[in-house]
Amino acid sequence: MNEKEVCKKMSQLRQWRRGAMAIMLILPLILAGCGWFGSKETGGQIDPPQIDYDLETDFVPDAESLETAALPAAGEEAPVNLYFRDGDGHVVPLGVRIPYEPGIAKKVLSYMVEDGPMEGRLPEGFSALLPRGTEVLGMDIGPEGLAVVDFSPHFADYDPQDERKMLEAVTWALTGFDTIDAVQIWINGTPLKEMPKNGTPLDEPLTRAMGINLELDPGVNPSVATPATLYFREQNGDGLLYYVPVTRLIRHTDNVPLAVVHELLEGPLGDTGLHPVLSSATEVLNVEVHQDTVLVNFGANLLEDDLYPVTEDALQAVVMSLTEQTGKPKVQIMVEGKAGVPIGESTVFSRPVQKPAHINAFTI
Repeated sequence: MNEKEVCKKMSQLRQWRRGAMAIMLILPLILAGCGWFGSKETGGQIDPPQIDYDLETDFVPDAESLETAALPAAGEEAPVNLYFRDGDGHVVPLGVRIPYEPGIAKKVLSYMVEDGPMEGRLPEGFSALLPRGTEVLGMDIGPEGLAVVDFSPHFADYDPQDERKMLEAVTWALTGFDTIDAVQIWINGTPLKEMPKNGTPLDEPLTRAMGINLELDPGVNPSVATPATLYFREQNGDGLLYYVPVTRLIRHTDNVPLAVVHELLEGPLGDTGLHPVLSSATEVLNVEVHQDTVLVNFGANLLEDDLYPVTEDALQAVVMSLTEQTGKPKVQIMVEGKAGVPIGESTVFSRPVQKPAHINAFTI
């Protein structure tokens, strides 16, 4: 293993430790401020048949990924994910294209400010979370993936109920870049130890381990729970359908990929405005990780449910949930061990697919 690989492994370990600390520090504040959702029991593990596959013959390599693609030239448009609040209060990504320039991560935050470049362009019900007048005075991205962001004093002029949502929006927007794993927040040249209004602790850098749109289940002990980030669907007043990421605390499990799929089948908790993506009756034969790919093997009834007929968008939610949770870049969806899902006159997911660069693609 060369020096670069060693540094990367050490960075990943530090990121995991930071993330674990972040969620433990923030969770007590969430528990104090959020209501409880309806309880449920998580289904037990199943003993599925093994999938018969051959990566050499069945899988076609993906095209060049975003990580290896050349950067756009200055002035060309680049795909980015901005995070806003929707009409039901969820923090939601919008995939847009903005002019590329060096330091584009800093520019992304400027697009998330109230009365900023997105003013008047957002879908119905969507609104910015960063307070009006907020500027990024500086941003430094270290070799270990830590982004130190120095905001102007306007950053502290927010509604207290938006405190966690602001942190989620900033953290998830910035960690969407390959070069950023964690975020540290400063105001006017001074590092914050806690947020100004509700006192959310900021002793440790923030990572995606803090979750997003956190769901708490009274049937689960949060101190020993496993966080699982799931993507569901929602619709605004204009009929726009979009994905919403939700981090749900589930019973501890050693098979997180399988648990993620079962939670997707369980559907949204409570009256959140979210819609399920698959029928709860869908049979899951097997979920396993092979090299850089998560393999999901559904039963034949995936294609037979009239109430929740399978769609490509629904299966895309499975892909996004599993890539987010496992860190693996690709997902292969199968039915009874065979790649390719027949939907209408088309066959989709005939090979492993990556999480889309744009989530909720939106033209501005």
